[in-house]
This record gives sequence, structure tokens and C-alpha cells, in this order.
Amino acid sequence: MRVLSIFAVVLVAAAARAQEGTAPEPVRGQPDYSATVRGEKSVLMEPQSIGVLDRPMLQRNEGLFLDDTLNLLPGVRFESRTVSGGQRITIRGYGNGTNFNGTGYKAYMDGIPLTDAEGTTILDDVDISTLGRIEVIKGPASSLYGTGIGGVVQFSTLRPEPDGAHLSQQFVGGNPGLFRSNTRVDYGSDSSSFLINYGHQQSDGYRVHSESNKDYVLLSGDYRPGPKQTITYSASYNHSFDKLAGQLTEQQFVERQNVAEAAYLANDGHVAIDSVRLGVSHKYEFTRWLGNTTSVFGSGYQLNQPFAVGLSDNMALNMGGRTEFTARAGTRALGIEGMLGTEIERTNSFKKSYGLTNGVTGPIRGDLQVVALQSNTFAQANVLLPSDFKVTGGASLNIVRYNIHDRLANSGNPSHLDQSGNMAFDPFITPRLAVQKGFGHELSVYAQVSRGYSPPVSGAVVIPQTGQVNKDIRPETGTLFELGSKGNLFEDRFGYEVALFDMTVNDKLTPQAVTASNGSTLYTITTNAGSQHDRGIELSARYALVKDPAAMLSLVQVFSAYTYSHFTYDGFKSDANNNASTVDYSGKKVVGVPDHVFDLGVDVGLRAGLYANATFEYVGATPLTYDNTQHASSYTLFNAKLGYLVNLPAGFRLDASAGSKNLFDRTYYTMVFLNANYNGPPPNVYLPGPGTTFYGMVTLSKTL
Repeated sequence: MRVLSIFAVVLVAAAARAQEGTAPEPVRGQPDYSATVRGEKSVLMEPQSIGVLDRPMLQRNEGLFLDDTLNLLPGVRFESRTVSGGQRITIRGYGNGTNFNGTGYKAYMDGIPLTDAEGTTILDDVDISTLGRIEVIKGPASSLYGTGIGGVVQFSTLRPEPDGAHLSQQFVGGNPGLFRSNTRVDYGSDSSSFLINYGHQQSDGYRVHSESNKDYVLLSGDYRPGPKQTITYSASYNHSFDKLAGQLTEQQFVERQNVAEAAYLANDGHVAIDSVRLGVSHKYEFTRWLGNTTSVFGSGYQLNQPFAVGLSDNMALNMGGRTEFTARAGTRALGIEGMLGTEIERTNSFKKSYGLTNGVTGPIRGDLQVVALQSNTFAQANVLLPSDFKVTGGASLNIVRYNIHDRLANSGNPSHLDQSGNMAFDPFITPRLAVQKGFGHELSVYAQVSRGYSPPVSGAVVIPQTGQVNKDIRPETGTLFELGSKGNLFEDRFGYEVALFDMTVNDKLTPQAVTASNGSTLYTITTNAGSQHDRGIELSARYALVKDPAAMLSLVQVFSAYTYSHFTYDGFKSDANNNASTVDYSGKKVVGVPDHVFDLGVDVGLRAGLYANATFEYVGATPLTYDNTQHASSYTLFNAKLGYLVNLPAGFRLDASAGSKNLFDRTYYTMVFLNANYNGPPPNVYLPGPGTTFYGMVTLSKTL
């Protein structure tokens, strides 16, 4: 009853993220991909928390980086190691178990998985400027997407409107040394569409040794041979190069020293990625009540990464497919709609590592071929009942297997411990049940419970020091309870979303020390040791004080969001040795999760074409170590943008804007390494954010 009382109070005061902004670039259509069961553009009637960023919201700043947009969604944090690389996304505090790339959630680009079969997501080669929509499911989306306790992130590229051909050229420039160009051609009709975009992006970086250089080519479109079927395709080539400067100590960070770790400079640390992605999807409507969507995809990348103490040289090929049948019967007052399908993904990766000192490559350290297979067979049904009630139930069967072959185990290395091994985790069923009550098409309340599942990566499966398979390791599992409400009221002037959740994550993965008889540490392995309890509140709201396209002042819209996170460890220990050196962290706050995050913003538009956007963000203090003795201080950020959009003769349109990020020059971080050792010299853990930066944008487009 206490939870329900809190929910009732919060519901009265609450509200949700703005579904539209005043970013001026004309949206040439919306993507067809969606996280919802029926591919709806609106997520109002989905009984779970889903954060949405549409094209105008993605363009509130320069539209090139995700930190200024994803971090405005309650419960979602986007962090990066470089100007535009080394990103990780945490959803409700889950996904920061590694300081490199992303884990614990699944990501898709136009239906093509960005997350490989091991559960690792690399975003360095994602072209943010061509995105038309992002949807973030918060918490386990078990009945449709299987693994991933954190949730699901759906990226969708732009789709042309069916109104002919368009040509556009965009330039973005700013400090320090930022330059971006986009050349785009798109065409849309009632039966087909396509979009071709080439983008080049570079930056001198805001730290020493932090230059960034990227090239993107995108081809996407669809073909509708008849009223019952649609073929959608997407292909991209991406080149990404980001230099690494390493991390700063707390003193260096606070004093805003422009320095880099010496070892990164000596080894010319950087991350270079060349990648391709291909996907084709076929949607067919057999009857008005039965349809199928089947897609096949493939992707591959080569990654070269010199860092402080070595060199990684990896290649990977990822392929798979997904098919889903949808069916409907009955009416909105008494009916059923459901989905049944399966997704399978196979990643074949080659992982080489070498010693590297002062830029000189040393002997090979590792040469592994890893074949990872992940599949989930899913079913979900919505039972539609009178009085706008809906019951959603479903589950997925998840299978994860690793096959590891150590290529250094050969006759030329007789003393090498073979790191080959196989691991097939027990099949795991993740169910979900939700109940929703709608009030017309404007408001809904819901409650849900769902299970999540995140297996360890292949590197935790074999113990290199013994050459044995770590048979005792288990996937992490999570159980989520959530209450929420969403609404779009007063002719879409007021929108809100509120969610209260309680999630327990069991079998937390942690390093375990293997000691000698004298107590010294021989090596560490990954093991399961305890759980964590996550309780939180997420609120977001928008209100259009003025919304009249015909008026001189056509739009004045304010929006806000608040996240409260009370995340604690429960029975979580430093290791599973259970000896005198084992530390119990029960009751301590979960690392990397601030208690309070608050966002506020305003969009203003004039009929004459002038527009302005401003956002404010507050991030509270964040614990950095399991024992909570070290914290990153709170910080605030303020961003602003002013622009002018005008239609010119002969079908031309001009959009010019300028803006500033971190306008008040606050000291903040884009990422902090967690659980570093503070017993010796001060560790290098902070990735600092830039001071005040300015940018300008010009986009000239023409309807052909």
C-alpha cells in the first residue's frame, strides 16, 4: 500500500519527455522499426517504460553526439572515453560492469544487431547524424528480445517522405577543430524510397592526443511491390579513428590539467575500426489478421587498438536472422493479438593481442578464435478486454554457447597452456506479465513483472592460467517489478510518463582471487558473488505553453525529467573465497549510479523561422568504489542553440544555426573508471569533458 500511495502522489505531479522539439531540419519520413509489438509510432499504450527520442529532439544541439540527447531520458546514461568513441550506455544503472564498450543491453540499427552474440555492443562506428529515432526499453524486454537485463536500444535511420526527390548539403563547424559534412540524396514515392548519405567528421579533440576522424556511407530504403508486402534494406560502411589519451587522477581532473598518460602517448594509443553492415527485411500481410516479418543481416569489423600496455588486433563476422509472425482476432473490446518468432545470431571473432612498449610491438600474447551463438525463441500475446483493459504475457527461451580455439596451442609452443574450451549455458526461460488500463487514447496506467538474463562474455569462460573451462560461472539474472503511467493530454499539449520500479539482480559477476598457501594472489577468475537491489523513480513531462503554427510565436514548450536511484548491494562480496580478506559490501550503494539526476529544457519557435533550444542537466555525486569511500562530485551542464529556417524560391530551404555546449564552463566527466585500487598511488580514472565549446551549422536542401 505504501508503494501504491507513493505512486498516486507521483502520478498527480508527473509527466513525460517531449515528443517533439523545434529542431528545424525537415524530417523526410519516420523509420518503420520500433520496439513495440505492433511497430506503433506511439508507445503510449505499451505497458512498460520506453524512452523515445525523435528527429527534432536529436537535433537540439549539433546532432553529432548522443550524450546531449540520451542523457535527457530518465534512467538512461550515455558515457564515452573519447570525443566520439568508447561509448557505453547504462539503463537503470545496469551495464557499467566494464570500462570498455557496452554490456547488459541489446542494441539494433534498423533491425540489424549492434550487439554481438557475446553480448558486447560497440557504438564507435554509429553515425548519429543520420538517425531519425531512438527507442530505449528500460529493463528486461524478455518476451521479445531475450537476453539483456538492462533493456533494448533501437536506433533507426531516416526514411524519406513519399513526395519526390531531395538533395541536401550540411556543414557543421566548431571548436576545437570540429568539422562535419553530410551530402544526402533521397527519394520517396508510394511504392519505393531510398536514401544515400555520405558524411565526413573530424575533430582536433579537447585534450592532448584526442583527435577523431570518421567517414560514413549509408544506403537505405524500401520497396513495396504490392499492398501486402514491403521489402526494406540497409547497408553501411563506416571508418572510425579515435586517439586515446588515457585517464586523469582526481587532482588532475579537478585542476583541469591538459595531460595524457605517458604510456598512451608512447604507444600512440587509439581505436581504429572499419566496419560494414547489411540487412534485408521482408514484411508480408497474408490476411488482415495474419502477417510475417523476416529479416537477415550480416556485419563485420576490423579493430586495431594500441593502448597503454599492449596491442589488440581483432576481426569479427556477425550474421543471423529474425522471423516473427503476428496475428490479431476479435475487437478492441474483446480480442487477442500476438507475436511468435525466433532470432538467431552467430559471431565468429579472431582476437589477437601483443605486447607493446614505446610503440614497438612485442611477442604475441594471445590468439583466440571465438565462435559465439545466441538464440531466443519468443512468444507474446496481448489480451484485449472491455473497459480498455489489456493483459500482456509472454516469454522467450534463450540459448548461449561459446566455442573457443586457442591458436597458440601448437607444437611450436609446447609450454603454452591451452585456452581452448566450450561452454553451453543451460537454456533459460525469461517470462513477462503486464496489465494495463487505458483511458481512451490519451492516458494509461500499467503494472508489469519481467525476468532478464545476461551471460558472461567469452573471456570469463576459460581460465588462462590453468587452461581450464570455468564451469561454475553462471549468467546474471534480474527480476523487475514496475508500476507506471503515460499520457498525452489537452490536444497533445501536455505529455507525461512516470515509472516506479524494483529490480533484483542475482548472481552478480565479480573477480575472485585464487591464492597460494602463503596467502599471495596467484591469479583471478570471474565468479558469481551475491546480488544487488535497485529501486527507483523516473519522471518526465512536457507542456506546450504556446502551440499554434499560424501565430507569430508558434511554440513555447518546457520539458523536464527526474531520476531517483536507490541501488544497493545485497550479499555482494569482494570475492567468493569467504576468508579473512573477503569484504562484504551489503548495504553499500551500487557504483557508477548517482542518486539524483535532473533535466530541464525549453523549445521556442517563431512562425518567421527563428527557433531556440536550451537544456540544463544536473548529475549528483556518484560512488566509484564498492566500499563507497570514493565519489565523483556532482556537476551541471547548460547547452543552448539559436537558429533560423527559411523556405527559398525554386524549392530551396536554408537552415542556419549556432550554439554552445557547457556554456558556463563547468568541470565534468564523460566517464569514470570504476573500482580502481586507491591503496597505492592515485589511480587514473577520470575522462574529462570539454569546457565551453561553440558550433555553427548550415544546411541547404532542395526539392528536385
